[in-house]
Amino acid sequence: MPITARQIISNQPPEIIYLFIDGGYLRDKYEKATSKWFNNEVVDLRNINFAAIKSHFKAKKVFYYDCLDEIQNKNEKDEDFEARKSKQKDDFNQIRSLEGYHVKLGSLVGTPNNKRQKEVDVLLTVDMMNHTIRNNMTNAVLIAGDRDFKPVVESLVNMGMYVKIASDPRSTSSEFRYAADNYIPLSFDNYYSWSSQELRNKYPIPKVDRQRPSNDAHLLKQGKVKVKGYKAELFQKDNEFILFFENREDGYPLRISSDFEERPEIYYCLKYGKEIEWDCMNL
Repeated sequence: MPITARQIISNQPPEIIYLFIDGGYLRDKYEKATSKWFNNEVVDLRNINFAAIKSHFKAKKVFYYDCLDEIQNKNEKDEDFEARKSKQKDDFNQIRSLEGYHVKLGSLVGTPNNKRQKEVDVLLTVDMMNHTIRNNMTNAVLIAGDRDFKPVVESLVNMGMYVKIASDPRSTSSEFRYAADNYIPLSFDNYYSWSSQELRNKYPIPKVDRQRPSNDAHLLKQGKVKVKGYKAELFQKDNEFILFFENREDGYPLRISSDFEERPEIYYCLKYGKEIEWDCMNL
């Protein structure tokens, strides 16, 4: 009896995804991407929803690598230094408590003004190689942007592992991206969706659609998007502020609206990486 397509599919091994996170890189990019939206509130590991990251990548296990900062800052009181270290340990233990998460710590070396990670790259590299050799996973996803990881990514690919790199495209070299089987660009939307529910409730995303503002909306100012040059207009209707673009690169209009005047523009700049140059005279 011939083997059916359904039988062939059912005999395929299940996909097992392991996620490897360079914690220092994730924290840095998360803060740079979200601090303006969150009004520069203090960003720490508790702002990040690590369970959401695991779910986003459909990972069975997550390996998180970071450093415990045990270098006392200049003018930092002893009690503040001890409290800061204690909080770091609590934050790492909070991540450890999540299902499927494993935290491994390197150390920081140097001076208070010039701190450098030590051992993190080695720990991450060794683990990626070990899990590949033991066939523990079918897919490896690496959140990192350091070109120092390029050799291990290339080695894993040559060994038959399917490797994805996830990083900020604005600060990741093309050589590093091309070393993997697939590249996942991380954007403001990713970092926002990985934020705590408390922060997302406090700073909700504006409404986005393609509807043109109604005729009774008052035009506050107009300008153009830098480099691209297409027109931008800011309207107000009652308590709603509407940032509107009639024609963009894709040929479609875009409307971003919020109850706060500055939020539509901030969201546009963060999401699309473009700035608006407003005309000198407001209408």
